[in-house]
Amino acid sequence: MNYSFILYRITIDLYTAARMYDKEYTLIDMLRKDPDLDDNHVAAAIVEQPLIRENDGKMPLIFTINKDLIYAWVDSEKNYFLLGPTRFEELFIPHDRPGTGLKNDITLPDIDTAPILSLIPSCTIQILADHAATLYNLERNIKKDFLDAQDIIHANRIIPDATSMDTMEMLTQTIFDNVENSFAHNPYNHEKLEVNYVRNGDVESLSRLLKERFPGRYGKLSDDPIKQEIYLAIVAITLASRGAIDGGLHPETAFYLSDVSIYKIGNCRDANEIIRLTVEAELQYARLVRDLQESSDDDITPEENPHISRCKDYIFAHMHGKITVQELAAAVGLETNYLSTLFKRCEKKTIKQYINEEKVKLIKNLLTYSSYSYIEIATYLGFSSQSHMGMEFKRITGMTPGEYRAKYVREDFMNDSM
Repeated sequence: MNYSFILYRITIDLYTAARMYDKEYTLIDMLRKDPDLDDNHVAAAIVEQPLIRENDGKMPLIFTINKDLIYAWVDSEKNYFLLGPTRFEELFIPHDRPGTGLKNDITLPDIDTAPILSLIPSCTIQILADHAATLYNLERNIKKDFLDAQDIIHANRIIPDATSMDTMEMLTQTIFDNVENSFAHNPYNHEKLEVNYVRNGDVESLSRLLKERFPGRYGKLSDDPIKQEIYLAIVAITLASRGAIDGGLHPETAFYLSDVSIYKIGNCRDANEIIRLTVEAELQYARLVRDLQESSDDDITPEENPHISRCKDYIFAHMHGKITVQELAAAVGLETNYLSTLFKRCEKKTIKQYINEEKVKLIKNLLTYSSYSYIEIATYLGFSSQSHMGMEFKRITGMTPGEYRAKYVREDFMNDSM
């Protein structure tokens, strides 16, 4: 029996850890989806508890640790399995185990669960119970009357808090419909890893993660399938933009990319194309952060001067015009010569050099991802003429705008634009 593969599939589904023990309670295999989710000390304490030790051959347990973390313990005859930690999207109240006097809660006063709680994903009761039932039935010679998820849910007395029944009515119906259709939301940790990879500029890991799509695992946001994909795309791009900002990308750059991506997606009427554009936008955020980190100067202090930050914000907001040092100094409330000296000391370049370099970055994007003419780009970015823009562009990049566009433009994008 390939237990490692089974545990791997469970970790993909639950986005948490799955462990296998022998009959002496010795750990023999463990898979964990999120390397930051280190609960080994909790798992070691769990297998020593009476609730676990007195459950040999019985119904799988679903229990809490300090009323925070939720685990499932399964006896498959030849091995034991521990799934978790997780959290339930529904309410779960620990109750007494019938006939044992033991509660479905283990108190570990010496263990701080708060650091773990901030990392763990959530899932439905149904999906955790489904995996527990699969493991329970795995080695048993049963030809009919297999244990199913509802048996485990009932035996563990998992019921909602009666005081919230009125407000839970609609949610309960939704959960029932989702269970009937074997539906669960896309794992939270999948979303968290996407943002982390963007924040760290880890393009390769993000690319691999985005291939792990979960068909039918997203909430219903619209009856219209195109609107459904558009709404999901907006959420994904918004989260990616925030991750990129956390990774050091200037907010205005992040917002511009978000606006452009969402605008194009909003005009798209093909679901697969919307998904492709969304993935490309997330990868573009990661690339921008990666490039920023690779080109960062070691001499630049991590804590940027607040005057310089306000100066950069003003420059980004007025990129479409000609920005003078006098105008900039007035905007941030500093004397002109002092601002020039401060900027040069902090950024190792003059204000004019910085403005031109930032405009060239924007020109690169416009040349690659738009069909705007050179004169349109020059006018939009406040250059005195097309030749002036071309001269500055070649001075910084070593290429003319025409050479750059010919080398980097995406043909499919240009054809779509035309």
